[in-house]
Amino acid sequence: MNGPSILFIGAHPDDLEILCGGTICICLQQGFEVWLGIATNGNVGTPDLSREEIAAIRKEEASASAKALGVHGLIWMNEDDELLFDDKPTRLKFVDAIRQAKADIVVAHNPNDYHPDHRVVSRLATDARILSAVRLVETRHPPVKAPPELFYMDSVAGIGFPPDYLVDVTASFERKLSALGYHKSQNAWMRDLFDRDLPELACVQSAFRGLQGGVKYAEAFSQPSYWPKRPFGLPFLEGNGREKSFGSALPNR
Repeated sequence: MNGPSILFIGAHPDDLEILCGGTICICLQQGFEVWLGIATNGNVGTPDLSREEIAAIRKEEASASAKALGVHGLIWMNEDDELLFDDKPTRLKFVDAIRQAKADIVVAHNPNDYHPDHRVVSRLATDARILSAVRLVETRHPPVKAPPELFYMDSVAGIGFPPDYLVDVTASFERKLSALGYHKSQNAWMRDLFDRDLPELACVQSAFRGLQGGVKYAEAFSQPSYWPKRPFGLPFLEGNGREKSFGSALPNR
């Protein structure tokens, strides 16, 4: 891999495929070294299995999806589902994940997401980006040379999330759905709870964002304000303002 390293961090197995699976495919096609980080193990999402049983299944499914996508690595943080907290041990896990990926870019949930685990991931990733470059904050992997750049992904159903960037994922959408298909246990849980399939959810959301961008399917992102920022020449950032696109140029509107 000659391109930058990019770490996508999701709260749960399947979050990344739903919200940015097409963008992950684009980054791989453009030569990025792509890592996936999963904060929780999905150990409560079942009507009939034990915590240990469903956690093992969710890890196996996430690993199969990551392998099918062809990412460089999967970082499984193994925190309890629905009970993720911003404490010292968990924060250090996020710092170490960034260091393990040697990330130039981190993509995480946005801070206004309605799901508590998503909001905690956003906070942890945001705070860990600086700490990942601090030598005396010690973890298993050595510090990165500079804090990575940070982007936030969409909320499920787009709730409370005004995007700065839209990625045209029309060409990679079938690969996104294929990767999502490995999460069979979560799909069954979604049908049981909400009478919705994961592919249906992904199709509706991607079509909605695509409508905003003038393409068939799109995924949405934003970038927070922070200092310092590096003048990072990323080939997938084009345009300016709300007209910018992340991943693939969309027509100006």
